[in-house]
Amino acid sequence: MTTASERDDLPADPAAMADLMRDQRRRTRRWELRPYVAMLVVWAVSWAVGFACLWSSDADGGNPWFRMPATAAAIVFIVLMAVAIVVSIVAGIRSGVGVRGPSRLAGALYGWSWTISMLGAGALLGAVGRAGMPSETMNILAPGLFVLLVGVLYLAGGALWRAPVQYALGVVMIATALAASFAGSPTHYLVYATVGPVAMLVVAALMARGVLPSEGSSR
Repeated sequence: MTTASERDDLPADPAAMADLMRDQRRRTRRWELRPYVAMLVVWAVSWAVGFACLWSSDADGGNPWFRMPATAAAIVFIVLMAVAIVVSIVAGIRSGVGVRGPSRLAGALYGWSWTISMLGAGALLGAVGRAGMPSETMNILAPGLFVLLVGVLYLAGGALWRAPVQYALGVVMIATALAASFAGSPTHYLVYATVGPVAMLVVAALMARGVLPSEGSSR
């Protein structure tokens, strides 16, 4: 018979050890993905509520059930977008904690790309507005430009981190911007308030459950 001390000296089951290591990697990866999941959820909520407010504006909205003052709708939208941008920056900083070298620099530069792009788009729209663009055209151009930028940034992030899921989400964002723009005002607000948030929440849920990775397997 094998004594207790002899059993302790026996090598562990390789299959069990492999399963344990995979489980630990899965748990670690889920923890690392928490900032990205939180960012997607915040953006989804911001889009859903913000664009729903614009769709409910008493100036140029199309909500048949209720309306809200146009100024209030614009303020809510701007505040929610600002919050989402801040969350994106914080998520980028947290994801870089403990990382050194080129990867950390790339993550920091990519995180600030969101702020720089959004501020640049806002300044461009301000210049176009001063040039006398009709409000009807501006209503289509403004959200379309911002959503298009979000799509491009997701494409860049997907290419940078070798993340097919993020790249695919960028394609969805660009397609949403095109579909909404062709739908015209005020229906485009409703498209933005539904399609984009649903896509973000689906990706966030799959990432949180470990079904989808944030990065490719190759390095």
